[in-house]
Amino acid sequence: MANAWAEVSMIAAEALMHLEDGLVIARSVARDKTSDFMIRPNGYAVGDTISIKTRPEFVVSTFTSSIAVQDVRESKRSMQIENHYDVSVQITAKEKALDLESFSEQVIKPAAYALAAQCDIYVGTKILQARGEYASTTLFTTAADMALARKTANLQQLDPTSRICLVDPTLEAALLGATYFSTWTNRGESGRTVFDQAMMGYAMGMNFVASVNFPTYTHTRSSGTTTVNTTSGTTSLVGMTTLTVAAIAGGFLAGDRILIAGAKRPLKVSSGGAALATTIVLVDPIDEPLVHGAAVTVSSAGASITAARGAIFDSSAMAVAMPMLDPPSDKPSAIVSNNGYSIRVVQGYDMTTKKDTLSMDLLIGAVAYDARRITLLTAK
Repeated sequence: MANAWAEVSMIAAEALMHLEDGLVIARSVARDKTSDFMIRPNGYAVGDTISIKTRPEFVVSTFTSSIAVQDVRESKRSMQIENHYDVSVQITAKEKALDLESFSEQVIKPAAYALAAQCDIYVGTKILQARGEYASTTLFTTAADMALARKTANLQQLDPTSRICLVDPTLEAALLGATYFSTWTNRGESGRTVFDQAMMGYAMGMNFVASVNFPTYTHTRSSGTTTVNTTSGTTSLVGMTTLTVAAIAGGFLAGDRILIAGAKRPLKVSSGGAALATTIVLVDPIDEPLVHGAAVTVSSAGASITAARGAIFDSSAMAVAMPMLDPPSDKPSAIVSNNGYSIRVVQGYDMTTKKDTLSMDLLIGAVAYDARRITLLTAK
Protein backbone atom coordinates (compact mmCIF):
# COMPACT_ATOMS: atom_id res chain seq x y z
CA MET A 1 0.00 0.00 0.00
CA ALA A 2 1.21 3.54 -0.76
CA ASN A 3 2.28 5.77 2.11
CA ALA A 4 -0.57 7.12 4.22
CA TRP A 5 0.62 10.73 4.48
CA ALA A 6 -0.78 11.57 1.06
CA GLU A 7 -4.29 10.34 1.99
CA VAL A 8 -5.57 12.79 4.59
CA SER A 9 -9.16 11.58 4.21
CA MET A 10 -8.06 8.04 5.06
CA ILE A 11 -6.19 9.33 8.11
CA ALA A 12 -9.33 11.14 9.28
CA ALA A 13 -11.54 8.06 8.82
CA GLU A 14 -9.04 5.92 10.74
CA ALA A 15 -8.82 8.53 13.51
CA LEU A 16 -12.59 8.66 13.95
CA MET A 17 -12.82 4.87 14.14
CA HIS A 18 -10.28 4.77 16.97
CA LEU A 19 -11.87 7.77 18.69
CA GLU A 20 -15.22 5.98 18.85
CA ASP A 21 -13.57 2.77 19.97
CA GLY A 22 -11.74 4.58 22.78
CA LEU A 23 -14.82 6.30 24.23
CA VAL A 24 -16.39 4.58 27.22
CA ILE A 25 -18.41 7.12 29.20
CA ALA A 26 -19.47 9.27 26.25
CA ARG A 27 -20.50 6.27 24.15
CA SER A 28 -22.32 4.37 26.91
CA VAL A 29 -24.37 6.95 28.74
CA ALA A 30 -25.14 9.89 26.51
CA ARG A 31 -27.69 10.85 23.91
CA ASP A 32 -26.39 12.57 20.81
CA LYS A 33 -27.27 16.27 20.71
CA THR A 34 -24.90 17.22 17.89
CA SER A 35 -27.83 17.73 15.51
CA ASP A 36 -29.16 20.52 17.74
CA PHE A 37 -26.08 22.54 16.89
CA MET A 38 -25.98 21.65 13.21
CA ILE A 39 -28.71 24.07 12.15
CA ARG A 40 -26.44 26.40 10.21
CA PRO A 41 -23.22 26.06 8.20
CA ASN A 42 -20.10 25.20 10.12
CA GLY A 43 -18.22 27.78 12.11
CA TYR A 44 -18.87 26.36 15.55
CA ALA A 45 -16.49 27.21 18.35
CA VAL A 46 -16.10 27.08 22.12
CA GLY A 47 -18.90 29.08 23.70
CA ASP A 48 -21.69 28.15 21.29
CA THR A 49 -24.77 27.30 23.34
CA ILE A 50 -28.18 25.70 22.89
CA SER A 51 -31.07 25.32 25.31
CA ILE A 52 -32.42 21.88 26.11
CA LYS A 53 -35.57 20.93 27.95
CA THR A 54 -36.35 17.73 29.79
CA ARG A 55 -39.87 16.39 29.92
CA PRO A 56 -42.22 18.06 32.42
CA GLU A 57 -43.97 16.47 35.37
CA PHE A 58 -47.75 16.62 35.84
CA VAL A 59 -49.99 15.89 38.80
CA VAL A 60 -52.96 13.55 38.37
CA SER A 61 -56.13 14.78 40.09
CA THR A 62 -59.52 13.14 40.58
CA PHE A 63 -62.16 14.92 38.54
CA THR A 64 -65.31 16.06 40.38
CA SER A 65 -66.91 19.17 38.98
CA SER A 66 -64.03 21.01 37.30
CA ILE A 67 -60.55 20.36 35.97
CA ALA A 68 -57.29 21.52 37.54
CA VAL A 69 -55.28 23.22 34.80
CA GLN A 70 -51.49 22.92 35.07
CA ASP A 71 -48.68 24.84 33.45
CA VAL A 72 -46.07 23.01 31.40
CA ARG A 73 -43.02 23.34 33.62
CA GLU A 74 -39.96 21.52 32.40
CA SER A 75 -36.38 21.60 33.55
CA LYS A 76 -34.43 23.99 31.33
CA ARG A 77 -30.70 23.60 30.92
CA SER A 78 -28.14 25.13 28.62
CA MET A 79 -25.60 23.05 26.78
CA GLN A 80 -22.40 24.73 25.71
CA ILE A 81 -19.47 23.70 23.57
CA GLU A 82 -16.90 24.00 26.33
CA ASN A 83 -13.74 22.45 24.94
CA HIS A 84 -11.63 22.37 21.80
CA TYR A 85 -9.24 19.44 22.16
CA ASP A 86 -6.17 19.04 19.97
CA VAL A 87 -3.32 16.60 19.49
CA SER A 88 -0.61 17.84 17.12
CA VAL A 89 2.29 15.57 16.17
CA GLN A 90 5.53 16.39 14.40
CA ILE A 91 5.87 14.20 11.31
CA THR A 92 9.27 13.26 9.89
CA ALA A 93 10.25 11.54 6.64
CA LYS A 94 10.16 8.24 8.53
CA GLU A 95 6.44 8.58 9.34
CA LYS A 96 5.66 9.89 5.85
CA ALA A 97 6.96 6.66 4.34
CA LEU A 98 4.70 4.40 6.42
CA ASP A 99 1.67 2.61 5.01
CA LEU A 100 -1.72 3.22 6.64
CA GLU A 101 -1.52 0.27 9.02
CA SER A 102 1.89 1.27 10.35
CA PHE A 103 1.03 4.98 10.39
CA SER A 104 -2.10 4.16 12.36
CA GLU A 105 -0.15 2.24 14.99
CA GLN A 106 2.55 4.88 15.29
CA VAL A 107 0.52 8.09 15.09
CA ILE A 108 -3.24 7.90 14.51
CA LYS A 109 -4.29 5.34 17.11
CA PRO A 110 -2.40 6.75 20.12
CA ALA A 111 -3.49 10.29 19.26
CA ALA A 112 -7.15 9.30 18.84
CA TYR A 113 -7.15 7.30 22.07
CA ALA A 114 -5.65 10.28 23.91
CA LEU A 115 -8.48 12.46 22.59
CA ALA A 116 -11.05 9.81 23.59
CA ALA A 117 -9.68 9.64 27.14
CA GLN A 118 -9.84 13.43 27.48
CA CYS A 119 -13.43 13.45 26.17
CA ASP A 120 -14.40 10.79 28.71
CA ILE A 121 -12.78 12.74 31.54
CA TYR A 122 -14.75 15.81 30.54
CA VAL A 123 -18.11 14.05 30.00
CA GLY A 124 -17.62 12.17 33.26
CA THR A 125 -17.57 15.40 35.26
CA LYS A 126 -21.19 15.99 34.22
CA ILE A 127 -22.22 12.83 36.09
CA LEU A 128 -21.68 14.79 39.30
CA GLN A 129 -24.76 16.88 38.42
CA ALA A 130 -26.83 13.84 39.49
CA ARG A 131 -29.97 14.31 41.55
CA GLY A 132 -29.97 10.84 43.04
CA GLU A 133 -27.44 9.31 45.40
CA TYR A 134 -26.80 6.04 47.15
CA ALA A 135 -24.23 6.42 49.93
CA SER A 136 -22.83 3.40 51.74
CA THR A 137 -19.93 2.44 54.00
CA THR A 138 -19.95 -1.04 52.45
CA LEU A 139 -20.60 -0.16 48.81
CA PHE A 140 -21.39 -3.28 46.75
CA THR A 141 -19.60 -5.60 49.16
CA THR A 142 -22.78 -7.69 49.31
CA ALA A 143 -25.63 -8.48 46.96
CA ALA A 144 -27.97 -6.86 49.48
CA ASP A 145 -26.09 -3.56 49.22
CA MET A 146 -26.26 -3.65 45.43
CA ALA A 147 -29.99 -4.35 45.64
CA LEU A 148 -30.44 -1.27 47.85
CA ALA A 149 -28.50 0.84 45.34
CA ARG A 150 -30.73 -0.44 42.55
CA LYS A 151 -33.81 0.35 44.64
CA THR A 152 -32.62 3.93 45.04
CA ALA A 153 -31.96 4.20 41.30
CA ASN A 154 -35.42 2.84 40.49
CA LEU A 155 -36.95 5.95 42.03
CA GLN A 156 -34.99 8.12 39.60
CA GLN A 157 -37.20 7.13 36.64
CA LEU A 158 -34.53 5.14 34.81
CA ASP A 159 -35.36 3.35 31.61
CA PRO A 160 -35.24 -0.36 32.57
CA THR A 161 -34.15 -1.35 29.05
CA SER A 162 -30.97 0.74 29.02
CA ARG A 163 -29.84 0.83 32.65
CA ILE A 164 -26.09 1.16 33.10
CA CYS A 165 -23.90 0.94 36.19
CA LEU A 166 -20.63 2.73 35.53
CA VAL A 167 -17.91 2.06 38.12
CA ASP A 168 -14.37 3.26 38.74
CA PRO A 169 -11.41 0.84 38.99
CA THR A 170 -11.73 0.56 42.78
CA LEU A 171 -15.36 -0.54 42.66
CA GLU A 172 -14.68 -2.74 39.63
CA ALA A 173 -11.99 -4.60 41.58
CA ALA A 174 -14.37 -5.03 44.52
CA LEU A 175 -17.06 -6.44 42.25
CA LEU A 176 -14.75 -8.84 40.44
CA GLY A 177 -13.57 -10.09 43.82
CA ALA A 178 -17.07 -10.53 45.23
CA THR A 179 -18.29 -14.11 45.29
CA TYR A 180 -21.91 -13.15 44.75
CA PHE A 181 -20.97 -11.25 41.58
CA SER A 182 -18.31 -13.39 39.92
CA THR A 183 -19.19 -16.98 40.82
CA TRP A 184 -20.64 -19.01 37.97
CA THR A 185 -23.06 -20.95 40.21
CA ASN A 186 -24.55 -17.64 41.42
CA ARG A 187 -24.94 -15.89 38.09
CA GLY A 188 -24.94 -18.62 35.48
CA GLU A 189 -23.06 -18.11 32.25
CA SER A 190 -22.60 -14.37 32.80
CA GLY A 191 -20.86 -15.14 36.10
CA ARG A 192 -18.54 -17.52 34.31
CA THR A 193 -17.66 -14.77 31.84
CA VAL A 194 -16.85 -12.42 34.72
CA PHE A 195 -14.52 -15.01 36.23
CA ASP A 196 -12.87 -16.07 32.97
CA GLN A 197 -12.54 -12.73 31.21
CA ALA A 198 -13.10 -10.06 33.90
CA MET A 199 -15.97 -8.67 31.79
CA MET A 200 -18.63 -7.68 34.27
CA GLY A 201 -21.61 -7.92 31.95
CA TYR A 202 -25.24 -7.77 33.01
CA ALA A 203 -26.50 -8.28 36.58
CA MET A 204 -29.51 -7.17 38.63
CA GLY A 205 -31.02 -5.47 35.58
CA MET A 206 -27.93 -3.32 34.94
CA ASN A 207 -25.16 -3.44 32.37
CA PHE A 208 -21.88 -2.95 34.25
CA VAL A 209 -19.17 -0.83 32.60
CA ALA A 210 -15.85 0.30 34.08
CA SER A 211 -13.85 3.43 33.29
CA VAL A 212 -10.57 4.74 34.65
CA ASN A 213 -11.86 8.24 33.89
CA PHE A 214 -14.65 8.35 36.46
CA PRO A 215 -14.57 11.82 38.10
CA THR A 216 -13.38 12.46 41.64
CA TYR A 217 -15.89 13.88 44.10
CA THR A 218 -15.90 14.85 47.77
CA HIS A 219 -18.56 16.64 49.76
CA THR A 220 -19.29 17.22 53.44
CA ARG A 221 -23.02 17.27 54.10
CA SER A 222 -24.85 19.65 56.38
CA SER A 223 -27.24 18.47 59.09
CA GLY A 224 -30.04 20.93 58.43
CA THR A 225 -33.69 20.11 59.11
CA THR A 226 -36.97 21.88 58.43
CA THR A 227 -40.48 21.25 57.08
CA VAL A 228 -42.23 22.08 53.81
CA ASN A 229 -44.49 25.13 53.75
CA THR A 230 -47.22 24.94 51.08
CA THR A 231 -50.15 26.57 52.89
CA SER A 232 -50.48 29.48 50.46
CA GLY A 233 -51.12 27.18 47.51
CA THR A 234 -48.65 29.19 45.43
CA THR A 235 -45.34 27.92 46.82
CA SER A 236 -43.39 24.64 46.59
CA LEU A 237 -45.41 23.55 43.57
CA VAL A 238 -44.40 21.15 40.81
CA GLY A 239 -42.15 23.01 38.36
CA MET A 240 -40.84 25.58 40.83
CA THR A 241 -37.12 25.85 41.56
CA THR A 242 -37.60 27.33 45.03
CA LEU A 243 -38.67 25.25 48.02
CA THR A 244 -40.51 27.26 50.68
CA VAL A 245 -39.96 25.92 54.18
CA ALA A 246 -40.34 26.77 57.83
CA ALA A 247 -37.32 28.27 59.56
CA ILE A 248 -34.28 26.07 58.91
CA ALA A 249 -32.37 24.54 61.80
CA GLY A 250 -28.68 24.15 61.04
CA GLY A 251 -28.75 25.33 57.42
CA PHE A 252 -28.17 23.55 54.10
CA LEU A 253 -25.16 23.60 51.79
CA ALA A 254 -24.98 23.85 48.01
CA GLY A 255 -24.76 20.31 46.66
CA ASP A 256 -26.77 18.74 49.48
CA ARG A 257 -29.36 16.19 48.37
CA ILE A 258 -32.41 16.83 50.52
CA LEU A 259 -35.02 14.22 51.32
CA ILE A 260 -38.68 15.16 51.78
CA ALA A 261 -41.00 12.81 53.64
CA GLY A 262 -43.49 11.26 51.22
CA ALA A 263 -41.52 12.23 48.10
CA LYS A 264 -39.83 9.58 45.97
CA ARG A 265 -36.81 11.53 44.77
CA PRO A 266 -34.34 13.86 46.47
CA LEU A 267 -33.92 17.50 45.49
CA LYS A 268 -30.52 19.13 45.05
CA VAL A 269 -29.67 22.41 46.77
CA SER A 270 -28.27 25.13 44.51
CA SER A 271 -27.84 27.99 46.97
CA GLY A 272 -29.43 29.53 50.03
CA GLY A 273 -30.62 27.41 52.91
CA ALA A 274 -28.86 29.33 55.67
CA ALA A 275 -30.02 28.88 59.24
CA LEU A 276 -33.43 30.50 59.89
CA ALA A 277 -34.00 31.04 56.14
CA THR A 278 -37.41 30.10 54.72
CA THR A 279 -36.47 29.35 51.09
CA ILE A 280 -34.09 26.89 49.49
CA VAL A 281 -33.00 27.45 45.88
CA LEU A 282 -32.92 24.19 43.92
CA VAL A 283 -30.85 23.09 40.92
CA ASP A 284 -33.81 21.39 39.22
CA PRO A 285 -37.56 22.02 39.54
CA ILE A 286 -39.77 20.22 42.04
CA ASP A 287 -41.23 17.26 40.15
CA GLU A 288 -43.85 15.78 42.48
CA PRO A 289 -46.50 17.17 44.84
CA LEU A 290 -45.18 17.96 48.31
CA VAL A 291 -47.19 17.75 51.51
CA HIS A 292 -47.42 20.72 53.85
CA GLY A 293 -45.45 20.04 57.01
CA ALA A 294 -43.44 17.16 55.49
CA ALA A 295 -40.05 16.76 57.13
CA VAL A 296 -37.01 17.95 55.15
CA THR A 297 -33.65 16.34 55.94
CA VAL A 298 -30.27 15.89 54.25
CA SER A 299 -29.19 12.65 52.61
CA SER A 300 -26.23 11.26 54.61
CA ALA A 301 -26.61 14.20 57.03
CA GLY A 302 -23.31 15.31 58.53
CA ALA A 303 -21.32 12.67 56.64
CA SER A 304 -18.12 13.30 54.75
CA ILE A 305 -18.55 11.81 51.29
CA THR A 306 -15.02 10.69 50.49
CA ALA A 307 -15.48 9.50 46.93
CA ALA A 308 -17.90 8.77 44.13
CA ARG A 309 -17.21 5.19 43.10
CA GLY A 310 -19.72 5.03 40.27
CA ALA A 311 -23.20 5.89 39.07
CA ILE A 312 -26.37 4.20 37.88
CA PHE A 313 -28.22 5.82 34.99
CA ASP A 314 -29.78 5.16 31.62
CA SER A 315 -28.82 6.17 28.10
CA SER A 316 -30.96 9.32 28.26
CA ALA A 317 -29.29 10.81 31.32
CA MET A 318 -26.46 12.65 29.61
CA ALA A 319 -26.09 14.66 26.42
CA VAL A 320 -22.99 15.07 24.29
CA ALA A 321 -22.38 17.15 21.17
CA MET A 322 -19.40 17.24 18.81
CA PRO A 323 -20.23 19.73 16.03
CA MET A 324 -17.91 19.75 13.05
CA LEU A 325 -15.04 22.20 12.74
CA ASP A 326 -14.40 24.20 9.57
CA PRO A 327 -11.75 23.07 7.08
CA PRO A 328 -8.77 25.44 6.82
CA SER A 329 -8.50 27.26 3.51
CA ASP A 330 -4.76 26.78 2.99
CA LYS A 331 -3.94 23.31 4.37
CA PRO A 332 -4.75 19.73 3.31
CA SER A 333 -7.49 18.57 5.67
CA ALA A 334 -10.45 16.27 6.18
CA ILE A 335 -13.43 16.37 8.56
CA VAL A 336 -15.37 13.17 9.23
CA SER A 337 -18.34 12.43 11.47
CA ASN A 338 -20.35 9.40 12.51
CA ASN A 339 -22.91 8.70 15.24
CA GLY A 340 -22.63 12.30 16.42
CA TYR A 341 -18.84 12.19 16.84
CA SER A 342 -16.55 14.17 14.59
CA ILE A 343 -12.85 14.86 14.17
CA ARG A 344 -10.78 17.15 11.97
CA VAL A 345 -7.37 16.22 10.61
CA VAL A 346 -5.09 18.93 9.21
CA GLN A 347 -1.64 18.62 7.65
CA GLY A 348 0.61 21.64 7.97
CA TYR A 349 4.14 22.84 7.28
CA ASP A 350 5.71 25.42 9.57
CA MET A 351 8.00 27.76 7.62
CA THR A 352 9.63 28.89 10.86
CA THR A 353 10.62 25.50 12.21
CA LYS A 354 10.74 23.73 8.81
CA LYS A 355 8.67 20.84 10.16
CA ASP A 356 5.55 19.00 9.07
CA THR A 357 2.72 18.61 11.57
CA LEU A 358 -0.38 16.42 11.76
CA SER A 359 -3.15 17.96 13.85
CA MET A 360 -6.24 16.10 15.10
CA ASP A 361 -8.84 18.21 16.89
CA LEU A 362 -12.50 18.26 17.86
CA LEU A 363 -15.12 20.32 19.65
CA ILE A 364 -17.15 18.87 22.51
CA GLY A 365 -19.90 19.92 24.89
CA ALA A 366 -21.80 17.86 27.46
CA VAL A 367 -24.41 18.25 30.16
CA ALA A 368 -26.56 16.13 32.46
CA TYR A 369 -29.55 16.07 30.13
CA ASP A 370 -31.86 14.77 32.87
CA ALA A 371 -30.20 14.75 36.30
CA ARG A 372 -33.18 12.84 37.73
CA ARG A 373 -31.97 9.80 35.84
CA ILE A 374 -28.54 9.67 37.51
CA THR A 375 -27.82 8.09 40.91
CA LEU A 376 -24.32 8.55 42.28
CA LEU A 377 -22.73 5.67 44.18
CA THR A 378 -20.73 7.27 46.97
CA ALA A 379 -18.56 6.00 49.80
CA LYS A 380 -18.83 7.53 53.24
